[in-house]
Amino acid sequence: MTKSLSVLFSALMLMGLVSCNGSGTVSYYEPQWYYNCYPVYDYWGYYMYDDCYWEYYNEDGSLAQELDMSEKLADREAHVLAKTAEVYAEKFTLSNDQAMKIAKNVKDFAALQDRSSEDVADFAEKLYGVNPNKVASAVAGAMVGNNAELNEVISQAAQNFQTSEQTMKAIVNELHGKALEENGIDL
Repeated sequence: MTKSLSVLFSALMLMGLVSCNGSGTVSYYEPQWYYNCYPVYDYWGYYMYDDCYWEYYNEDGSLAQELDMSEKLADREAHVLAKTAEVYAEKFTLSNDQAMKIAKNVKDFAALQDRSSEDVADFAEKLYGVNPNKVASAVAGAMVGNNAELNEVISQAAQNFQTSEQTMKAIVNELHGKALEENGIDL
């Protein structure tokens, strides 16, 4: 009996050692960070200074490039946003801040795939600074020929943008011209 128990116990121990890989915890590779310095030379080959920064390396020892790609993408998006804001600033004679506000809101709105009515209302409120219910009511009135409420909303948005009503109408036509035309609304 003791012999069979010892054989069973040793078999269980061997199976336990074979089936386990270490202590039972799983380890993951984490990139190793290093502070590297590289000499910088001028055009004629004279040493100027050391350029030092933190870098991290992949498991195979190569320098990781993932952050560089995401940084380049972010820089490209920021550049496109700045250029779009520049176009709006030139076209509508707006300040850089107001033009950037339009560019950011249009970019955010374009990024939404499935737009709900709440998304559209949020877009209108962020961009124009006007209550979305007022906008909906004004557009509904303008569809039947009553433009007074729509002109009031445009006037309020122009005040929020610190621009003229004509410029605000031009901005609304630029951003929503097709929808206005389809619904028979003429600003």
